[in-house]
Amino acid sequence: MDRITLQNMSFRSHSGVLPEEKEQGQNFVVTLNLDIPEIPACKTDKLDDTVNYARVFEITRDYVENVSCDLIEYMAHEIILRVMREFEMIACMTCEIKKPTPPIDGQYDSMNVTIARSRIQMEDLL
Repeated sequence: MDRITLQNMSFRSHSGVLPEEKEQGQNFVVTLNLDIPEIPACKTDKLDDTVNYARVFEITRDYVENVSCDLIEYMAHEIILRVMREFEMIACMTCEIKKPTPPIDGQYDSMNVTIARSRIQMEDLL
């Protein structure tokens, strides 16, 4: 299995459960792992034979920055759905979303969620 990783992409979003999260916005850090049985571009050296990670970045940025949702679990699932719809060669995918500054009083690095989905699990949605 081959893997393409887009690591620690940072975006600003107005997502969250609390009104101040939706009003003020906050930063989110997204990492995607795209698992592909065998990337044809390894043999052809052609962009059309792989997943264009610039396009994956655009899909992710567009969703995080322009769609407001309550939960990062939902956000991660929706990002996976959008990317897998566009790139059929992806067999499975994980999306980790870090919320570095959630409105929680205490000391921590971030609050994170990781959602993993396979094409088989998602086939009724794709």
